[in-house]
Amino acid sequence: MSFSAQLLSRPVADAPPILLVDDEMAILDGLRRQLRKRFNVLTANGGAEALELMKSEPVSVVVSDMRMPQMNGATFLSHVRSLYPNVVRILLTGQADTQAAIAAVNEGQIYRFLTKPCPPEVLLEEIGSAVELNRLVTAEKELLGTTLRRTVEALTATLSLAQPAAFGRAVRITRTVSELAEALGIEESWELEVTAMLSHLGAVTLPPNVLQKLDTGRPLNEEEAEMADRVPEVSRKLVSAIPRLEGVAEAIAWQQVRFDGRMAPPAAPRGPDLPLAARILRAATDFELGKSQRPSVHDTLTAMSGDAGAYDPCVLEALIGLHGDGELHDEPQEVDIDELEPDMVIFDDIFTTDGVMLVSRGTVVTDSLILRLENYISQDRVGRRMRVQG
Repeated sequence: MSFSAQLLSRPVADAPPILLVDDEMAILDGLRRQLRKRFNVLTANGGAEALELMKSEPVSVVVSDMRMPQMNGATFLSHVRSLYPNVVRILLTGQADTQAAIAAVNEGQIYRFLTKPCPPEVLLEEIGSAVELNRLVTAEKELLGTTLRRTVEALTATLSLAQPAAFGRAVRITRTVSELAEALGIEESWELEVTAMLSHLGAVTLPPNVLQKLDTGRPLNEEEAEMADRVPEVSRKLVSAIPRLEGVAEAIAWQQVRFDGRMAPPAAPRGPDLPLAARILRAATDFELGKSQRPSVHDTLTAMSGDAGAYDPCVLEALIGLHGDGELHDEPQEVDIDELEPDMVIFDDIFTTDGVMLVSRGTVVTDSLILRLENYISQDRVGRRMRVQG
């Protein structure tokens, strides 16, 4: 049974939403009558009206006529592609517009073009196929946004037990990246956050004394600086082995490149060509380092503004907007291990009685972290009380 035939028995309330766009109301009314029993049909009388409608109405498929005043169908669907890349796009054309439709397909703007008049059964079948493609694309997106991200979080949480200083720092940087993504209006920030979390994987190669210097912002000698400079490349190689994280690996590779390109390798991208995740990660990393080296957030932002060419101006402006008046945090409170709860944030580094860092400041409390602390407390290697926020 074809996909369109399966839709015959689907209740209208569960029907996939599609959008029909044409400047002739009679044509829209005819198409609506053909499709309304099998799809949740929305209509718009032109490209501008359709784009406005899509701001509030989610749709799976858009079917647009080619010849419309002000904005033709190919141009309109190009805007849809930029704003809503998961929406599948179909273009209806007359014979005279065939070459323009082929060009639109070749440019990746549309999924199908259909010539008019289009038989109802053909239109139904093509829209059904487009709906199925949207479902698959959406499922793939959910896989990347949830399953893969949870896997990455589990990986970094496990590694943080081995190198708490390095991965506590990664957690703090990731928090700043998340704040910047929100301030910049980036709705889908999972790739930025994954980039920040995995950018420190290479830190497992660093000796503990170097990790502690990095964590506290103390200067490194020449040999130690060379070790630290190799961390992004080690991280990139580790991440590039994970399927579907090629963009993350690229951003990690270029995280130290300045926005203005000064002192960058000849092959390095610069300016807007730098991956957005790399631009945001550089600002968040330097902000975290500056806070450990300078007496105040204000001093850190002043220093970063003085070297503005290193950063994407929009990212730096967002960072200043977030922290320009100083950080606003809950006052830390001292709690007993029995009062510790998931999602609290460790305020101070926690060391064992023999001076080994067990948990880095800024680490978010999880059930596994509580269990680990309880194990050390049972051996009298860590005190029961600690300061937390949240």
